[in-house]
Amino acid sequence: MGMNSSNHCAFSAADFTATAFESSEGRLIRVVGSGHCPTSGWELRLVAANPGIVPNPDTLWLELRESPPRSAPRVYTETTVEAIIEDTRAERVVIRFGWREGFSIPIVSRSAQQAHRGAMRARADAGVGSSDAPDERLATSAR
Repeated sequence: MGMNSSNHCAFSAADFTATAFESSEGRLIRVVGSGHCPTSGWELRLVAANPGIVPNPDTLWLELRESPPRSAPRVYTETTVEAIIEDTRAERVVIRFGWREGFSIPIVSRSAQQAHRGAMRARADAGVGSSDAPDERLATSAR
């Protein structure tokens, strides 16, 4: 394709986290990251990067895919990406790119109870009331 790095968003391992939430119903891994894109309007997605036989079941492989906007003013913009993956064994996440070397980040485990307490504490610190609405973080999105 011949695209150079100026046609892509910039990412580093320090901009990504992977957290495992465990409960009696299973284990979900939330991968969240951000990058600096050359313009606003970029769409980012994390997709499975290892279809077929998995050589190392302790590592979850994701590929970051970008979709640039059709036209936008050149304004360096922070853009986020998030994915929720169900996995029982992974200890690390590898993020791959089609145009540069990827990187690996550790998965930090949290029980559902710890996650709920932390979320409630953060909401209280922010002055947000409690809600019985389902957890809206359990979806793949780019902002």
